[in-house]
Amino acid sequence: MTQESEVGSQKSEIRSQRLEARSKKKSCILHLASCILLFTVFYSCASDASRKDDADIHYKIGVVHLNEGNIPEAMKELTTAVEKYHKEASFHNALGLAYFAKGMHEDAVKHMKEATSINPKFSDAHTNLAAVYLEKKEWDLAVAEAKLALSDIFYTTPEFAYFNMGRAFYEKADYAKAEESYKKAIESNPKYIVAYNNMGLTYMKMNRDKEAADMFRLAIRNAPNYVDAHYRLGLVLINLKDKKGAFNEFQEVIKLAPDSETARSAKSYIDLLK
Repeated sequence: MTQESEVGSQKSEIRSQRLEARSKKKSCILHLASCILLFTVFYSCASDASRKDDADIHYKIGVVHLNEGNIPEAMKELTTAVEKYHKEASFHNALGLAYFAKGMHEDAVKHMKEATSINPKFSDAHTNLAAVYLEKKEWDLAVAEAKLALSDIFYTTPEFAYFNMGRAFYEKADYAKAEESYKKAIESNPKYIVAYNNMGLTYMKMNRDKEAADMFRLAIRNAPNYVDAHYRLGLVLINLKDKKGAFNEFQEVIKLAPDSETARSAKSYIDLLK
């Protein structure tokens, strides 16, 4: 019995050793696989970061060209940025702006939509998209994008979105909502001069000439060389029977932009006022 028991104990020990060896082998295989996986992830992340860094260089160069009005070079650099790293919303937004400047509105919409798809809270891209829709005369879509831009309470330049919304409502002949939008634009940034001018245009449509004149004067006070505001103020002053004031405003238009179509129109009004 003792001998049989001893033989059984040896077999059990051998089985135990074999199981331990298998366990160690399996553990080594799992460890190796884990190391390979970690290396792959690390290499992938490093490669991804490298591509983004490379793309960012092209993006920055492209933005410089865009700001300088060199649209072909801007499109070239920004296209390269997007091709090298397509997951960055700002790259698509900038490329969309380049297409917009080129008058290629469908391509602009495509990339700006891609920007908002990557980052739904990218208010600048929503605002830019609204501007494109304004050029395409798609007023309701412009309003919708402006509202999306304003849904982010941390948006630092809401005046642009309010302004685009105001333009859309103006074109829709909804002057009350246009007025409300321009007021909010001015509240957001009291130095946003173009909003005063457009508010004046809105008041003209509403036959509120005195208020329109006040808005144009505010625009001129902040930007004395604002040709369109001088011209519009001249038109409003004619309605208000202030011929002398209108004459002076039209003279200022001719002084500021003598070779423009606006100046030629101002000369016609001056001839009528004489």
